Amino acid sequence: MAGIFQVQGFGALSEYNGQFSTASAAQSFHTLASLGSNSVALTVRIWTDNKTGSTVMAHPAKTESDASLLNGFAAAHAAGLSVLFKPGITGLDSTISSSLTPADVNAFFASYTAEIVHLATIAQQGGVETFAIGNEMGKLSGALYLGQWTDMIAQVRAVYHGELTYAAATDEASHVSFWSQLDTIGVNTYPPLTASTTPTVADMVQAWNEVPTNTYYANVFNYLSPVDFLHSLSERYDRPVLITEVGYRSIDGSAIRPGSASGTVIDTAEQADAFNAFFQVWTAEGGSWMKGVELWQWDLNNKYNAAGYSVMGKPAEAIVSQYFHGGGAVPDLVVAGSSIADSIDIGRGNDTIHGGLGDDVIRGGAGNDSIVGGPDTLASLVTTTLTITGYGSVVGGVGAIAQVLVNGVVVSGLMQFKPATDPSGYQTFTVTFNNPAQIDSVAIELTNSVSGRALHIKDFEINGVALTPAQATNASSPGSFDLYVRTIHFNTTEHQDWFVGAASDDDVITGGGGNDIIDGGAGTDTAVFSGNVTDYNISFNGRTMVVTDRVSGRDGSDSITNVELLKFANAQLGADQIIPAVSTPVAGDFYRIQSVDGAGNVTAESVNHADGTRDVYTTTVVGQGIQAGAVAAHSYISQHVSIDTTGHTTLIERFAADGGVAFRQVLSGDGSVNQFEYDAGGHLTRFSTAHPDGSLHQATFNATFYQTSEMTRYADGSRDITDYQLVGRAYTTLHTLTDSTGHSMLSEGFRADGSMVMRQTVDAAGVRLLDQYDSHGHLIQQTLMQPDGAYTQSAFAANGDLASLTDRHADGSRSIDSYDITGKAYTSEHVERDAAGVTVLLEGFHADGTLAVKQVIDAGGTRTLGQYDGAGHLSQQTVMQKDGSFVQSTYAADGTLTSDIARHVDGTRDVDTFGITGQSYSARHDDLSATGARLSTVYDNIDGSHTMTAYAAGVTLTSTAARDIMNSAGGDTFVFNTIGGHDVINHFRVGEGAAHDTIEISTSVAVDLAHLSVQVVGHDTLIDFGHDASITLVGVVTPLTSHDVLFV
Repeated sequence: MAGIFQVQGFGALSEYNGQFSTASAAQSFHTLASLGSNSVALTVRIWTDNKTGSTVMAHPAKTESDASLLNGFAAAHAAGLSVLFKPGITGLDSTISSSLTPADVNAFFASYTAEIVHLATIAQQGGVETFAIGNEMGKLSGALYLGQWTDMIAQVRAVYHGELTYAAATDEASHVSFWSQLDTIGVNTYPPLTASTTPTVADMVQAWNEVPTNTYYANVFNYLSPVDFLHSLSERYDRPVLITEVGYRSIDGSAIRPGSASGTVIDTAEQADAFNAFFQVWTAEGGSWMKGVELWQWDLNNKYNAAGYSVMGKPAEAIVSQYFHGGGAVPDLVVAGSSIADSIDIGRGNDTIHGGLGDDVIRGGAGNDSIVGGPDTLASLVTTTLTITGYGSVVGGVGAIAQVLVNGVVVSGLMQFKPATDPSGYQTFTVTFNNPAQIDSVAIELTNSVSGRALHIKDFEINGVALTPAQATNASSPGSFDLYVRTIHFNTTEHQDWFVGAASDDDVITGGGGNDIIDGGAGTDTAVFSGNVTDYNISFNGRTMVVTDRVSGRDGSDSITNVELLKFANAQLGADQIIPAVSTPVAGDFYRIQSVDGAGNVTAESVNHADGTRDVYTTTVVGQGIQAGAVAAHSYISQHVSIDTTGHTTLIERFAADGGVAFRQVLSGDGSVNQFEYDAGGHLTRFSTAHPDGSLHQATFNATFYQTSEMTRYADGSRDITDYQLVGRAYTTLHTLTDSTGHSMLSEGFRADGSMVMRQTVDAAGVRLLDQYDSHGHLIQQTLMQPDGAYTQSAFAANGDLASLTDRHADGSRSIDSYDITGKAYTSEHVERDAAGVTVLLEGFHADGTLAVKQVIDAGGTRTLGQYDGAGHLSQQTVMQKDGSFVQSTYAADGTLTSDIARHVDGTRDVDTFGITGQSYSARHDDLSATGARLSTVYDNIDGSHTMTAYAAGVTLTSTAARDIMNSAGGDTFVFNTIGGHDVINHFRVGEGAAHDTIEISTSVAVDLAHLSVQVVGHDTLIDFGHDASITLVGVVTPLTSHDVLFV
């Protein structure tokens, strides 16, 4: 069973070094866990020399070593307890921590900080959950020393990452200067609960909720009850409160002075009653701000202490265990708020709470609470009720008589207060008056003041607003509500809301655990829940909203009216957001929010109906669109889905931002599903009907409602598809049949006039036949495709004649025949291409079938092109190499060669022309440069001689066996490998100049000039070889040298 507090356990004090490591300590931890504890507060002692000492130390015998601390932490954790680790400083001269006044405060804090930081480091190593940076150091924790504490806290947080607290004495708690820097406010509180040695449990419960009768304690608690005082600390610093110590000795009078060490008369019943009262108070009053309690104390030696604080073996032990295990009586509270903003945060009872006017924060805690935030309508109060509780002293048989003045005018009768020894004897008077337009002052006047007579006011409220002495002027006893003469005066000029009420009533209400009834009243009210919004079911019963937590044992089921906002752990919603705008609530419905966005808007929720059906609403669907065939339909931002009792979806509706329908799906009674999709203009773009057997019929439409497609899918999976109004194609309508595997068996394309553009069929073997037609319906192309990739494609002329025929083979090679070719030398053509697309054979034929052209490319890339005349005779043949060189031969009709052109890789050419007529020569040979310039010409003369002419320097002319006439351009070479005839060289240049000519004579003819007959004849030089052979150098008379004639 769950405990009553987040933290609940006992405090344990180390009496010597090593005690935390003992077996008895480990056994104690398990015993505490068995009592329902989930925590233990381990106090270790650190020391200073004396009251004024400035050095803080760990005493080797009296302070736990680091190792012992770590062993103790581990043992507590092993027992399932969290650890609050609390160092407590004491003087070696027995000075208690609250009395320390170090001579050198700065030195003290430097030493204390070093020790605390060290212990914090050990706490981090040991996994301690909460670390207290000090205990009851009342003379050193105020604002004067805030800087030292701030520095210490920063150093501690650098080494320790758990929660931090400080254990303040009750009379110190309101003066601690550094609460805002800690995680939890820790208070060791021992308020007096009675003045009697025989108090009842009810007396002690009442004492926790009243201002103490003891003047010292009344001042300590700021004239608040102990409960309200601790709550005020939490509200002031926005921190939870942990009672780090509270306890009662098992002696008579323990409830009179719980913190006192005096008294010896054993009374275990009073101890049990005090704990009973404690738990009744704090289970009822301890709201979310109360973190828990560490009861003082448990003896780590597990020894019974007859008069001590320990409950071990005493009746109080059973009471503690009962409450720690979640049992025990919890009083039901009736709480009324004031006329202004209140903070009401209470515990586990079945409470009745009325917040009254003002922006209240109400937390009902566990239990089945009835919470009303305020009145149903906002209206200013017209009357004010004052409540005065107190007692007085009697002089001459007459008690203290008082009256109330408002704006100086008496508004009450005389009220006599008589003596009281405890709260049960207090007297309470109420005064009600009509509110004037402005109330500037309220005063309580003692009308019969004499020596020895006094009025002691314990509570003073205006329309439920409790006032304190700090808000009053009391000349007879400043800072208190003790009145000896004159008046206690309140300046109310700035507090008109005390009288007429707050101008707003915007409450924040947390029902807490249990099944609560919450009425927000007027204003904009907020109900707060512990879990995420997705954890709750919400239903309506008339004006009442019922919010049910699906997590067991948490918030229960709350009935809510007049609440405008619902705040969950992850989102805040308006109550008007729960019911979807497109739905109508029906009795028995409950709503389940499935998701919300960052702004708290519901993005998905389900409505569950009493018959088991449900509707699911999704909103703010971002970036969603519906695709209707090839036409983009309307995007949507919200969706509604209806689901029947079997979990089948019966309706889907999707809506655009403007509320228009984007999509609708309906499940028919026969099991078929109808879908409708719409564009942004509300036009139907797609309609489909899907049948249970898997068949489907679908049609799509454009914005003008013309049909764009139609598809029928049959139960076997085959389809019949027609697409209309197609653009960018040769046809406007396409009809397709597919088999169950999705393969097309028939495709037909039609023009707008209905004539066919194409028709493709696929047989069972996968052979595809594609026919294409012109606008007159004539077949213009037919393709027969095999599964292996081979095909035959025939093209036809308009008159039906075959225009071309292509055979593509499985290896990728092709044969192509073309007919009725115009604009070329042939009318038909046959082409062979390899798999790479390279033409390896081309043949062109004349109309009579004779060959016109033939080109063959061999494996080495050599291309041979033959061209033929009309009679089929070869007229030209060209053999082209891959390097760009070629030989081109031209033939006469009788087949004789008429010319040869040899083009070399460097671009130069040799041109031979044969069968020349009408000239003195019958053939000629020309050498041309890469630029086409003529370098030399050789003529074959009809008389058998040759005429050779060089046109540029660097030309070599070679003699023949016949008579040769050679012409130099200067800088040329004349070669004679054989001798024959009488050769002539014209324009021969002798000498060593740049343009001189050279004769090269083969050594087979002569080895040097000495073996030749060289002579000048007239104006020429004659080189005579004999044997009727010679060379005449025309115009040369200069003797020849080795520069002119070379022998090679």
